[in-house]
Parts: sequence; structure tokens; C-alpha cells
Amino acid sequence: MNAVPFRWSPWILGCAVFLGLFAPCATSADEPVKVQAVQRAFTEAYRQRDWQRAIGLGLELAQMVPDRPLVQYNLACVFALNGDADEAVHWLGRSAASGFRHLDQLDRDPDLDSIRDQPGYSAVRAAIAENSEHAADELRQSVHAAPPIIVPPDGHDSRKPAPLIVALHGYGDRAENFPRLWEGAAADFGAILVVPRAVRPVGNGFSWGSVDEADTIVQMTLDYVEGRLAVDEKRIVISGFSQGGFMAMAVGVRHPDLFAGVIAMAGGYIPDVDAPPEAGPNAPRYYFMAGDQDRAVKAARHASKDFKAAGYRVKLRVLFDTGHAFPKDRERELGRALRFVLGE
Repeated sequence: MNAVPFRWSPWILGCAVFLGLFAPCATSADEPVKVQAVQRAFTEAYRQRDWQRAIGLGLELAQMVPDRPLVQYNLACVFALNGDADEAVHWLGRSAASGFRHLDQLDRDPDLDSIRDQPGYSAVRAAIAENSEHAADELRQSVHAAPPIIVPPDGHDSRKPAPLIVALHGYGDRAENFPRLWEGAAADFGAILVVPRAVRPVGNGFSWGSVDEADTIVQMTLDYVEGRLAVDEKRIVISGFSQGGFMAMAVGVRHPDLFAGVIAMAGGYIPDVDAPPEAGPNAPRYYFMAGDQDRAVKAARHASKDFKAAGYRVKLRVLFDTGHAFPKDRERELGRALRFVLGE
């Protein structure tokens, strides 16, 4: 489960909730106060490794919100950690029946290692895999219906390979708001700018959902652009702001062969989940950026330290007198980031 403390701000909540990292889905103004309180208590019990208390709270949550697959999944985790394999498999099956679809999370969650050889586990995994594939089909249909925004540089020859910048917007934002933030810096590098569209509605905008979903959207975006314009495949950069920054970092870690660099701006970092593997010889460069008044700066510092320790070429940029926002002199700051990740 790898639970983390409940944090209600969108930049971390939007990332973590859909990854199945902690008990149930996003809290909102409409969420009953008692549910919020039990969620927090469950997370604290998990943090304290008080499995008996966590089980009691998880069962209470499961009665309060009986159709939440993440509640049932997390209950399976604490039963497994408490040594009750039968109950763990049972609740994992309940989560599958409720629609739990995060197969990657299931396969790498150490909380469930003790039950992987238990009777019934393979059938539950197969059900979650089926949910995952069904969700992926729906996602692909949504992406086809909402293609990304492409902004080529002025005078661009579509037959001449150019650098590509993939820019992911933040939680609750919209793709239409992002090109104006990036197009000046992209044009200075003669780069094609592409802004994918998240597809999970949140308020007046959208969320990236899980890393799996963001990864699928990015892969489809690359195929979409490369089917229309010539791209320099050795100079592809992925960037993002807030939740998009978290997703850019996570997708970059998954596909070190695809990207020359990753620019993660004001994004979250959950070491239990996102710690980087050892850098290979062609690993992308990582540029972490956050304002000095943004609580995301702590995550940026932590990520920078961990990525350096893993052998990556890393730069940390802390912006003076800046909160959770794009840099004030954005073309200069984005240009600085691009120069670093492209090795110029």
C-alpha cells in the first residue's frame, strides 16, 4: 500500500490518490467529515505499523464507503501485514470486484508479498489485469477523442527533425492554458511543443489519474506527433507542473531510453514509490524546480538528492519569492532548464 499522510492540496492529492497509495479517493467538501476522520486515523495507524487498529479502521471505512476499491485494497494490505492471508486475499478480491485496476501497483507493492503464493491470489490478479486492460481501452478512446495540442516553431519544416517538448499541465488545469507558458522557450530552441490532454474531469479541468494513465497518454502523444512531424528522437524532453511535474518525473523513470531530459516543476515526490533505479549510461538529465515558498520545494530537494545518489545528472533550481506557480521570468527559467537537460 505504501500509505502516505493525507494531504488535501491538489498537487499531491491528485498524484497519490489514483496510485492507490492510501485509503480512499480524494476528499472533497462533499465527503462526510466522519469519513475524512477515519481516513486520517487509518493512515496514522498504518504509519505506526499498528495493524490491528488499521484493520479495525479499514473495516469501518469499508462499511461507510462499500464501493471504494482503494479502501478494500488497502484493507487487504493491512491484513497481509498482520499475517492474515485468507482475509487479505478476500479483500483484494473485493477490490477487484469493485473495479480496482492498478495492476502495476499490485505487482510492486511489498505489503502484499506475503500472499502472492496464496490460493486465490492468481485469480484475483487476473481480474485486476482484466480491469486494467478495460480501463486502458477506455483511456485510449478518450485520448483519441481529445488529441494533444501541437505548437511547431515558426517556419518549421515538418520534414526536418526538431527537438520535442512534452509539457504536462497541473491537477485541475486544462491543456489549452499551457502553450502560452511554454511556447516562447520552445521557440528559442527550435523545438516542437506538444501539450497532451489529461482525461479525468476535476472541477473545471482535468487530472492525470495514475502514472499508468499518464504513461499511456504520453506514449500516444509521442506516436501522434511523430506521425505528423519529424522529431529528433535524441532530444525529447518531458516536463510538467504540479501533478504534471510528478507525472513527468515518474514517466521519465519508466522510460529512460525515450527522453534526453526531464523538467519536474513544483511536483510531488514519494520516495517509497518513486525512488529512481541506478542510472544507465544514457539516462536522462533531471531538472527539479520549485518556489522557495512552495511546500513542493521539500519534495524537489529530496528528489534531487535521491536522483544524484542514483547516478543521474541533476540540477535543483529554487525560485526566490515564489509560491506554487510558474517562474515569474518563465522564458529565462525554462530556457535555463532546457539548456541543462539538452546538454547545451
